[in-house]
Amino acid sequence: MTPTERPTTPPRGLSILEEGLYRHFTEHVSSEADLLASYRDLAEAPDTPETARYLIRLVVEDEERHHRLFHEMTAALGSGIAWAHDPDAVPELSYGPPSRALEEVTGRFLAAERADQKQLRALRKELRPFRDTSLWALLVELMEHDTAKHIRVFTFLRDHVARRPKV
Repeated sequence: MTPTERPTTPPRGLSILEEGLYRHFTEHVSSEADLLASYRDLAEAPDTPETARYLIRLVVEDEERHHRLFHEMTAALGSGIAWAHDPDAVPELSYGPPSRALEEVTGRFLAAERADQKQLRALRKELRPFRDTSLWALLVELMEHDTAKHIRVFTFLRDHVARRPKV
């Protein structure tokens, strides 16, 4: 089932909490559909300045990813009650023996992302003279946010997947 085909009515068998989440996920995507279309229209309008077009396209990429994530969470709720595997669903956290190899590699990735974070912070300071004449400082700042997100992802992987805590 594609994201646009996902039903807005919750499947039978969801708990009250799950049903509320299902409705929230689907309503969020639905309520932003027109806004996302407006973003795309503005980004493609011939009279939109190139700088605005560039930045709006970055926002559109993020919003499209957010919508995909909401669809995948919705699919996970629906597949959980049917005991069926939906390839579009967010996977469940699995528990089992720890993965030392995954823990080691996530540790290396965390170190690399933290080093990148420091370099980006320093680069953004170097770009201060260009703050009012280019997009560079803004783009580096956005990269810093992405790097913080990457650190959060690898920290979660290390703590919840590689070590697989006991339930």
